[in-house]
Amino acid sequence: MTSPDAPPARGSAHLAAVLRERVYGGITCLSTLLVLAGRLREPLVPWAAVLDLVIATGGIWAASLFAEYVSHLALHDVDGERVDLRSLLRASGQILEAAVLPGLVLVAGALGGIPFSVAVWTSVWLLVAEMGLFALLAVRRTRLPWWKQLLLVVALVALGLGVILLKMA
Repeated sequence: MTSPDAPPARGSAHLAAVLRERVYGGITCLSTLLVLAGRLREPLVPWAAVLDLVIATGGIWAASLFAEYVSHLALHDVDGERVDLRSLLRASGQILEAAVLPGLVLVAGALGGIPFSVAVWTSVWLLVAEMGLFALLAVRRTRLPWWKQLLLVVALVALGLGVILLKMA
């Protein structure tokens, strides 16, 4: 691990990792929410559904963190002591961050603040909007012409909508 005073990694490779993990997290969370939405016709225990989201998101986060750590060790031929753990956590943390707002909406539903079915579908659409917003913030940092930036944002939102269509078919 690097020293605590080391500056955070801000290179293009790190930015690519952050973007990649955010997309993985968003799609994982969206898929889990859609499985829950498909089960709304059955008796569904709201807190069990919240736990499903936590387990799915936590599982993909742990797998990503471990894979990134092992690949970093292999690529840079370093021992575990010199890995910049903060950089790895920043990138993989995007998976967890993608699930925060939808998770909070599910918790509100589990607490009875809103009907749970409304909470699930609100979480689905919130996540698609979140994916679009994150894509917009990410492409602003590029030198792409405006129409290519727009195309990338639309493509990520379309990916989210495609997942919804596939899961609901």
